[in-house]
Amino acid sequence: MPPASIPAAHADLQRLLNTELHALADGLLSGEQWSIDRCVEFVVAESHGYWHGRARAMMCRRLKHCRLGRTQRTQLVEAIVGRLLAGNFSEQFKDQLRLALRLDATRTLAAAHEALGSSRCHVARYARWVLAHRLPRAD
Repeated sequence: MPPASIPAAHADLQRLLNTELHALADGLLSGEQWSIDRCVEFVVAESHGYWHGRARAMMCRRLKHCRLGRTQRTQLVEAIVGRLLAGNFSEQFKDQLRLALRLDATRTLAAAHEALGSSRCHVARYARWVLAHRLPRAD
């Protein structure tokens, strides 16, 4: 299946180089809102450039420690579980799944249960990984 086209609003993200993506991810260390907003925008966008999968993974690892708004949390989770269900993901996808589990375990686990029935073995394998790595409930 060919990669999904990027909407015009995200077209500039497709052209980011690995050095620019690394600098963008480094901005998360400061916790500045503009950096968080731009990284969320990048993680949600369907870009497939050089180093984009690795940058997305790095951003997800760092976003776990950032203060995110409800809309951002929802956008991230829906993008990540959408990738799982569609089987449209790249290297280091587990970092995205860890973030989704942290942000909305209920939605992520529901998507994993749905993905278990996939005929594509890589989708079912990641679904099993999600179910095995769910976070313990804080009661």
